[in-house]
Amino acid sequence: MNNPISKSEAKILQALWQKSPLDGKQIAAIISTESWSYVTVKTLINRLLKKGYLSFTKDGRRYLYRAEITKKQYLKNENTQFLQRLYAGSISNLMASFSEHEKISKDELAEIKQIIEQMEKNS
Repeated sequence: MNNPISKSEAKILQALWQKSPLDGKQIAAIISTESWSYVTVKTLINRLLKKGYLSFTKDGRRYLYRAEITKKQYLKNENTQFLQRLYAGSISNLMASFSEHEKISKDELAEIKQIIEQMEKNS
């Protein structure tokens, strides 16, 4: 599953991470704030099926969809792509950029230090 997931496709996945399985109309109801037509929702579902991120079972005349990628896997993929695209895959480049352009509070720095210490213990 190396195909990128668009922001619109991610909204379908988010609905399925909340509750699963769902049919197309249930998914459309959950993401109704997007004001997408049912046809648009079905198009996004079909894209995700082709990419392997969704599966379905048939229940009578309904198709019930399930996410084949967890939210944790999705976030890991997005983080990796973000790092590759903007910082040549380097976390240190990301941190350097943040330190130059963003104000980091003492509490956030303490959290970052704890994360680094935990990473050092685990490696």
